[in-house]
Amino acid sequence: MSFFLTFRGAIMLVQFSFKNFKAFKEEVLLDFLPASINEHKNTLLKDPSDGERILPLIGIYGPNGCGKSTVLNALSCLSSLVTASVTVPTRIRDVHCMLSSECRDIPTQFDVLFRSQGFLFRYQLQFLKGAIVEENLFYGSLGGSDTGILFNRKESVIHPGRELISFSLKAVPPSVTLLSWLNAYTDSMHARAAYSWFSRIQGSSPRELPSDMDTRRRLCRILQDLGLDITDYSIIPDSDHKSPAAFLVHSPYEGCTFELPWEEESMGTKKLLSLLPSVVASLDDGSLMMADDLDCVLHPHALRYLISLYANSEKNPHNAQLLFTAHNTAILQPTQMRRDEIWLCCRQEGQDTELYPLSSYKKENGLIPRNDEAYGKQYLEGRYGAMPNIHA
Repeated sequence: MSFFLTFRGAIMLVQFSFKNFKAFKEEVLLDFLPASINEHKNTLLKDPSDGERILPLIGIYGPNGCGKSTVLNALSCLSSLVTASVTVPTRIRDVHCMLSSECRDIPTQFDVLFRSQGFLFRYQLQFLKGAIVEENLFYGSLGGSDTGILFNRKESVIHPGRELISFSLKAVPPSVTLLSWLNAYTDSMHARAAYSWFSRIQGSSPRELPSDMDTRRRLCRILQDLGLDITDYSIIPDSDHKSPAAFLVHSPYEGCTFELPWEEESMGTKKLLSLLPSVVASLDDGSLMMADDLDCVLHPHALRYLISLYANSEKNPHNAQLLFTAHNTAILQPTQMRRDEIWLCCRQEGQDTELYPLSSYKKENGLIPRNDEAYGKQYLEGRYGAMPNIHA
């Protein structure tokens, strides 16, 4: 019986850092390890393997064009490189920092710490001018003694760990990650467990509405929880091989039912219907969900509801996580979010882009924000930095 059938542990992002990527020149760190603060401890995720606590969500705020989306893009870029096809390798796109000409000759670097299938993994990747220059994978079993290095790779030279000694690793193309190659061509337990984490990341790009009855009912229940009167939907295949047509069933009151085509629904309803399939998949799978501009065209209460799906252990029994960007400050309240779940992104003229949690930010008085402050109000007043430089 395979490893994945005998054991299913939590899959959680712990830390992610990157360097020389688009708007970021120097290394920045996104940290899902909770800070030493005394608030909302009941919302923290708990890995059943060893009891470790991890943040269920992080929201990134800051001015337009400051680099918020780039943080999500960096993790998405890394995930795409790991899960890309090994049979039809493509050139790695150049994504070096554009703020300095010297960056074009420096590798872009990714470093991610995550939990998957009962192991703690650290995966490192560097690439330059379309080719991988360094790649490493370290692992350690949670609550056990199985630790080691799966591989070290420096350009074309690969140093395998003890698990890979019997495999020939000379045929790996320079633009293909060794992790994806191992997942495709070997039965390495550790490689497959690490690859699994990347392959299960959910994104917020529009997805087709699920057609199976159970998922349809769940999506409609969530829509009704959000105050919409949609009770069902139907998907009609197109005979000309175009996108299938969707019709939403509305029941505003007893005895009144009608259908509306997708094109006639509001922007907010379309946003929810495009987003919720990935949210449900994330919650079912216990995986990471990434959503850029999560609040766009959504009512503040709808945004609050989506956040609560991940911060409530009953609604999130499989330890799913949410990483999002937003501008709506309605959820920036001590009753809604921990200070280490609120991250700020900014770039001053002539300086590198910064990324930092509210829990470590020092205000003008030298103190970090208290846990009883009106975070949203203080943020909009410029007390936490990360404000747009608007010339009136």
